[in-house]
Amino acid sequence: MMKKSLLALSALLLSCSVSAAKYNEGEHYQLLGAASFDAPNQVVKVYSVNCPFCYKYDKAVIPGMVKNLPKGVTFDDYHITTKPPFGMEKALVLAYAQTQSEQALKTVKMALYKKYHDDKARFASADEVIDFGLKAAGLDRAGFDAAKNSPEVQQLLSKWDRGVDVAKIQGIPALVVNGKYLINTKSIRSMQMLDELVAELAAK
Repeated sequence: MMKKSLLALSALLLSCSVSAAKYNEGEHYQLLGAASFDAPNQVVKVYSVNCPFCYKYDKAVIPGMVKNLPKGVTFDDYHITTKPPFGMEKALVLAYAQTQSEQALKTVKMALYKKYHDDKARFASADEVIDFGLKAAGLDRAGFDAAKNSPEVQQLLSKWDRGVDVAKIQGIPALVVNGKYLINTKSIRSMQMLDELVAELAAK
């Protein structure tokens, strides 16, 4: 009798867990496979400041999503170096800014977004990109030149470029949960839906 009760309970729990899964692989998310990377308990945004949709996400979507992340889940973003124009230089000044402070990173990022997408301005050279980004955050060029080839900055760039293979799958911005679940952003219809999907994938 006890054995039958345990079997019935197991079946009930299994049915509950199945019914609780609201989102489907292939429709709402996909497994990255070979493009996966090590980022447990984390949501990673793969982006470029050259991307207009990334700008919209950073303004309207990401702040709310980060605020509602499940307990124990953190957020990070990977700026890829490969999207022109001056993708490498923009990533480099962003990486240096992050080594200074999170506020410096945010300031440089939003300044580059605004310059490119709101002001419709274009940089004439790599040095102009770097000087603009540094000035926006009150950082000096001498400090940048001394640190740009440091292990700390180069490791950040290397980590961020794990997002290049992810970007090839469905473009950017790309949202990856636990380094292996890529959210199909076109399937998202509301912030609540995004929060639920992130929570479900984070728990896998």
